[in-house]
Amino acid sequence: MAKKPKRKKGEYWGKKREDSRNWPVYNEELVVRGKFLLDFDWVKSWDKELKKMNKNKRGKPFEFPESLIRLQAVWNQWVGVRQVEGITRQLAMTAKIPNFNDYSTVNRRIRKINTSFQLPKHGFCSVSTDGSGMKMHNPGEYRQIKYGGKKRRWLEVVISANPLTKDLLDMEVNIDGEGDSEPDIAMQHMSNLWNNGITVDKFWGDGAFDVIDLFNLLEQHGTESAIPPRDNAAKNAKGSMRRLREIFEYQTKTWEEWTRDKQYGKRWLGTEGIFSSVKGIFGEHTRAKTVETACLEVERKFWAYETMRKYAKMHI
Repeated sequence: MAKKPKRKKGEYWGKKREDSRNWPVYNEELVVRGKFLLDFDWVKSWDKELKKMNKNKRGKPFEFPESLIRLQAVWNQWVGVRQVEGITRQLAMTAKIPNFNDYSTVNRRIRKINTSFQLPKHGFCSVSTDGSGMKMHNPGEYRQIKYGGKKRRWLEVVISANPLTKDLLDMEVNIDGEGDSEPDIAMQHMSNLWNNGITVDKFWGDGAFDVIDLFNLLEQHGTESAIPPRDNAAKNAKGSMRRLREIFEYQTKTWEEWTRDKQYGKRWLGTEGIFSSVKGIFGEHTRAKTVETACLEVERKFWAYETMRKYAKMHI
């Protein structure tokens, strides 16, 4: 029967992890991500973009193109909207951009940007889904000691990504314990892909995704899966022949055999790797005071990470 072994430090599924990454290429990609923060090629189309945005628009016309707002939304991951205004004002003074917007306009516009991710253009993808927590706010040690006592609130972030390309596909942010379960969100994300004509060839998930409805949905669409059933799972169908087959396969192999055959370790590339990167770059807390704005802020963190990553891929 498959049973997860205890891993020693430096080991990966019972073996020493081998780093096959092309470090010179990856290092250049990280450098180019920084270039995005000061890339102003879009300024050449300032007037053209505004004209397109204001076509058939009712009310006051837009004064600042969406390209500027999207760039400011990324800056806002490190500094507040007032500091974003300061950066933009300085750029206007040095003639890098035609004009600057004040912090209230910045705040209002970045809250409305579209943070959805680009779907695969070739019509198919693999999916790995997992969740992690983000802090509602970061009060600092002094404030925590002096004014502490309130229960900490956490935001639960569930992302779906392609572990083979590391592309983000979809995400959901809720107050911990108040949103849908991870399996339900995974089914919603994959349904969105299927509804857009994209074939999901394989799904990865940890033991929390050992759910009958999820297995039945994967069977319906002919999607392979790498989900470890519970060690004591009963050998009966209970509403899902697909899950029963997975249980038999899992229980007739060792953990090493099952993970190797299922390529289970790849799921980390599509979820844990992204969580680690986003939290390492932008931090794991929010500055927002309300639940709604905090959820939007977390969405922009992952959107900003994916935007910079895609920019680097395009320019290398």
